[in-house]
Amino acid sequence: MNRTTVRPPHPPATLPALETALVRLRDHRADDLDAMRLVWGDEAGMRHLSTGVMDDTRIRRRLDEAVATAAEVPRRHYQLAACRQGDDRPVGGIRLEVEDATTGYSGVFTMARHLRGSGCAPDIGWLMLKLAFADLGLTRVWSMTSMENTDAVRAITRFGFTPTGETERYFPEADTTMRLVTLEVLADTWRAMPVPPGAVLARPRA
Repeated sequence: MNRTTVRPPHPPATLPALETALVRLRDHRADDLDAMRLVWGDEAGMRHLSTGVMDDTRIRRRLDEAVATAAEVPRRHYQLAACRQGDDRPVGGIRLEVEDATTGYSGVFTMARHLRGSGCAPDIGWLMLKLAFADLGLTRVWSMTSMENTDAVRAITRFGFTPTGETERYFPEADTTMRLVTLEVLADTWRAMPVPPGAVLARPRA
């Protein structure tokens, strides 16, 4: 049973502990470029995403943006690196944006292709929802992904998300229009999920 049911009175001043026995999430750093090139620069892995494949200039810009938004007070943007335990090099990334006092938006998790099927993705999704619901006190998180990206749709539904509708949107970064499925998950759904082995549930003092 998930014990993180108390809504915190205010957002944490520092990034809470976000880790399981398999993975941990941390803030991106400028020196993540080489590792994230294997993720964001992978044409096959990024073909269904709204950003499209990124070159080094765009990866640097994304990392600079992540570093800058991590320092904002109050913090509303969490662009996080996913690392395997025992290795500080990112193998993927996930994003959470706080829209208002109750709602957050999660970007689709991206992961190095050679680690897909490793069992890390469910833990990363659970940790992102821990941040949203247990640490930030949100009650709803929504997401969207291309209807053609069936792998992402399956992964998101394993995180507890359920489809809520369909829409179409033009993304200038990738210069493409995508047919999208929108999905959401509620805090109570996350609280009923099994806690991954090794998960850190306590929040550090601000």
